[in-house]
Amino acid sequence: MKVKFYPSIRWAFMLVSLALAPSGVYGQAGVSSASASRARSESENQPAPSSASTPYSRSTPSSPGRPSYSASPILAVPDEIAVEEIINYHRHRLPLPKSGQSVSLDVRWGNESISAGQPAVLQVGLATAEFNETSELRPLNLALVIDHSGSMAAEDKMTRVKEALQTLIGKLRPRDIVSIIVFDGSAQVLLPAMPIGNGREHRRAIERIRPEGSTNINAGLMLGYREALKNLRSESTNRVILLTDGIANEGETNPRRIADNSAGFNERGIDLSTIGVGQDLDNDLLRTLAKRGRGLYHFVADSRDIEKVFVSEVQSLVSPVARDVRVEIAYDSSLRLEHLYGYAPRYNGNHIALELDDLNNGATEVIMLRYAPQSIGQVSVRLTYFDLKKQRQVEETQRIGLSYGSGRNYLQDPEVRKNYTIAIVAQALSDMQQSWQRNDYRAAERIVRAAVAETRERYPRMEDQDIRAQLDVAENYLSTLQNYNSSRRPD
Repeated sequence: MKVKFYPSIRWAFMLVSLALAPSGVYGQAGVSSASASRARSESENQPAPSSASTPYSRSTPSSPGRPSYSASPILAVPDEIAVEEIINYHRHRLPLPKSGQSVSLDVRWGNESISAGQPAVLQVGLATAEFNETSELRPLNLALVIDHSGSMAAEDKMTRVKEALQTLIGKLRPRDIVSIIVFDGSAQVLLPAMPIGNGREHRRAIERIRPEGSTNINAGLMLGYREALKNLRSESTNRVILLTDGIANEGETNPRRIADNSAGFNERGIDLSTIGVGQDLDNDLLRTLAKRGRGLYHFVADSRDIEKVFVSEVQSLVSPVARDVRVEIAYDSSLRLEHLYGYAPRYNGNHIALELDDLNNGATEVIMLRYAPQSIGQVSVRLTYFDLKKQRQVEETQRIGLSYGSGRNYLQDPEVRKNYTIAIVAQALSDMQQSWQRNDYRAAERIVRAAVAETRERYPRMEDQDIRAQLDVAENYLSTLQNYNSSRRPD
């Protein structure tokens, strides 16, 4: 599949203008962005039908670790669609932390006064402050681990990556420590760990990178961790960034062993973020590595993703805020939970526990829930996290009640209405993917059609760009499903 990249000058422009810009009541999304980016990229590159009666064809990859597809799928669908990543891909309008706070907690109903028979939508929002003075940030100890295998030459990916890295170097402080490691079939330290200074040595090293050879992810990772270990300090941000466009096919190729090797360094205090470029990736490995490494996994298909990745990752590199973030939601038995959108919740009666990704500066995240109230009731939300600045555990609890009234619009709050609408679309894409895996293309079409119709009914003018972006993804899939299902003989 061909992946389109915008002109390279936009990469540098967006990094310079957005990486450190203050965001007011807005923030960058706080979770990984891979699922949202891959779903959009695949939806824009649907295969064409080979005939009126033959399913669309896509060859089944055979390399170890590559996403698997059914023998004759009609859709180009990611092997995974994480609902919470789509919900949190865009910016949220949430209150920023007050003085002395590192993370703000905002709990609100779509409308706290609803009519009988209406659903009730709850939004739990988290936000961190944008940093202003780089002098206040923690010291940085960073290892850049760059895949320069031969496939990086395709679509001029290496040129784009190098320009983005050059801009990143320009945004760091002279005392920040950065090493540069490259790997193909083997790995080498292109520039050992050293302070940025005037950046000349780092820029020269980046410029020397050329694509060639195969892909030895494990070797590159291990070398990057060793460079980071040289300057490991508890008061610093110690991180490896792995950037790759492929699957391990040289050296250690077992994903579990690679993840285990990486985890040993994570336990010693070195974080890991992963960035995938293009479609031919071991998605599970990159996600697992980032999760264990207390970082984020991003997917890059074009310049829209570059904006997202480097805004989010620059923030997390220079100023992580909270680790071990947990949200617990308890609600009265009169409020029957119908759906929690995404995540991996643990249920215990009327109690829900969620473990979230670590939060960095300039981040927002929302959790969306839908209830079917039997009568009035109350919800209690407890947030706990380890504050890196204060070096202690922080806890906050908010309670919010739901009552009956004359209100007919259960989505009166515009921010809740927007995020809930995107959650509906995201859930539909996930359900569509599951129907697609069962080869039930008619069910997949019905699911997406319903979400599209609900979105258009709620936003007939479609002026919101974030909703528009997710609706485009859904409509691209819907069009493919409609074309195929209409061409099939009656069952």
